[in-house]
Amino acid sequence: MVKELSKHLTKMRTNLMNGDHLHVRYMTHIVNLVVQDDLKESYMSIERARHAVRYVKQSPARLKRFQESCGDKQLSCKKSLCLDVPTRWNFTYLMLIRVVEFENAFTNYDSSEIGLRHYLRNSYIEVEVPAGEILSSDWVHVKRTTKFLEISYLLTLKISVSLNITPNIYFLEICAIYVYLNQLIASEDTDLSSIAKKIKEKFDKYWGDPTKMNEIIFILCVLDPRYKLDLVGYVLVNMFEKTQGLSLKATVKEYMILLFNEYVKSSSKGLGVTVSSPCSLLQTSTSVIFGSQLSTQGTGPLDSLMQDLKKYKAVNEDVDTRTELDKYLG
Repeated sequence: MVKELSKHLTKMRTNLMNGDHLHVRYMTHIVNLVVQDDLKESYMSIERARHAVRYVKQSPARLKRFQESCGDKQLSCKKSLCLDVPTRWNFTYLMLIRVVEFENAFTNYDSSEIGLRHYLRNSYIEVEVPAGEILSSDWVHVKRTTKFLEISYLLTLKISVSLNITPNIYFLEICAIYVYLNQLIASEDTDLSSIAKKIKEKFDKYWGDPTKMNEIIFILCVLDPRYKLDLVGYVLVNMFEKTQGLSLKATVKEYMILLFNEYVKSSSKGLGVTVSSPCSLLQTSTSVIFGSQLSTQGTGPLDSLMQDLKKYKAVNEDVDTRTELDKYLG
């Protein structure tokens, strides 16, 4: 597909950089692959939760008794259980967050409803594999899985919108997840750390090697006036350590210059427009870029990353005190 598109653009004389930047990995597909590994880790616990929800929703009488088991009347009135579509992980997430909210209700209902225990004992997930009763360990696994799925769910919502431009946030979202996974790996919870390692291995397969990433992902973020090159460099250092991060920053700037020169050549049409030399323009900033640990508290990894970016920008505001007009006129 990419080769055919490149050939078509070449015929139209609009194929800049020989089409090297045309292939960009499908982000939601990669997120889906990463999520599937997480779901496998808690497969039995999720199946038990799914069977419990199915049992309650099969009958209005059961649903009424379940609502009576809920101590919080406001919770039972405003929210209800939802059954997922097993092949759609985002629906599984929506089901699990509701199950977690009704944990106490399920505990009370299970102790008073013999039918639920009987149903789970005689329901089969696979051939000769009964679901079994919901154990305390299942709640731990479900909560842990929900925590991972929430990150992927919010990421998918952000990058899948159709009314806003989102490519400029791709790189920041990738970095936020990368740093967040590193934090979970360093967690004292050995089970959580083990799962995070497996997820990161899948993550690294697609985004762990910056040399295999399309430079356009970085450039789109640089072109966002809120971030620009220095802040993108800061994020690269957080993601790939200082030496490699600064090297990537220089590479991104060089590629931007080459791409800019290609646009100049294509638009000048032989009018004698001077093209800047990449070597002369490749004077990378020597401002100090320091590491910063993200806080796992807050509404999400990206929000924590944004706070760190604001702090970094505030510290380095005195690097260049000229106004935008002075920079333009200069």
